[in-house]
Amino acid sequence: MKKRSIIIVVIFSLLLLNVKAYSQSYVLDKSNSTITVSGTSSLHDWDIISNNFSGNIQLKDSVTAQIETLFVSIPSESLKSGKKAMDKKTYKALKTDDYSTISFKMVKVKSSKKVDDSTFEMKLVGEITICDVTKLLGIDFLLSKTGENINATGSCKMKMTDFKVVPPTALLGTIKTGDDISIKFNVMFLTK
Repeated sequence: MKKRSIIIVVIFSLLLLNVKAYSQSYVLDKSNSTITVSGTSSLHDWDIISNNFSGNIQLKDSVTAQIETLFVSIPSESLKSGKKAMDKKTYKALKTDDYSTISFKMVKVKSSKKVDDSTFEMKLVGEITICDVTKLLGIDFLLSKTGENINATGSCKMKMTDFKVVPPTALLGTIKTGDDISIKFNVMFLTK
């Protein structure tokens, strides 16, 4: 009876180890991650960049890169253009005094296609919240495993007014920002 109990404990332990080997958590590496928001205006195109944000990703199966959860949080005032006047107008449009964070939370993976042994083409849908307005957003990206870490690169498009953000203007409205924006990201996640 004692021998049988030991065998059951050993088998159960091996099963738990097997599950742990495939399920993996990762945390965003700020020093190797960038999000760029690009847009247009009646004067010139513009970019604002953040490399000061946080997030995590949980894979159900690290071999096939099955994403279980994904979350990213961006402090609104971490978005910088390199021009103080433009940053000030951006923060005013984003109402950063009231809404200090932009967040993205994955809802579901629409598709995952293996490109090679370490790279997957992913399509997912998530909830993005800007100025306390939450909308569903589709994102296409490449997920690459680099050693023990994961890199995600991709882009998506949206409209500012979908989130009740009024496109900024300057010089008494003579310079107008376009409503359409593009978001590009290159994000590194490290093994927890």
